Amino acid sequence: MDIKNKIRTKEFEVPSDFIEKFAEALAENELTNEINGVTEDGEILIEVSYEKDERAAVFALTELLDDYYDDEEEEEESEEEDN
Repeated sequence: MDIKNKIRTKEFEVPSDFIEKFAEALAENELTNEINGVTEDGEILIEVSYEKDERAAVFALTELLDDYYDDEEEEEESEEEDN
């Protein structure tokens, strides 16, 4: 097997209220994926399989999820300030 074409995997924990946007990004990037279950917190476990030349697309998914968590954190801080 050629090392350059080795399949890699990354597992994401995706909040259920964000699954639609995450799924759209998966489809846009045509990444192979499967649902592996749910965490105790109700997040959906999605394993993405990709080749080296698809790393940028996987990185984009990571950034998308990071942005979601940043936005959630900002909302929580704003709600705390309002109380």
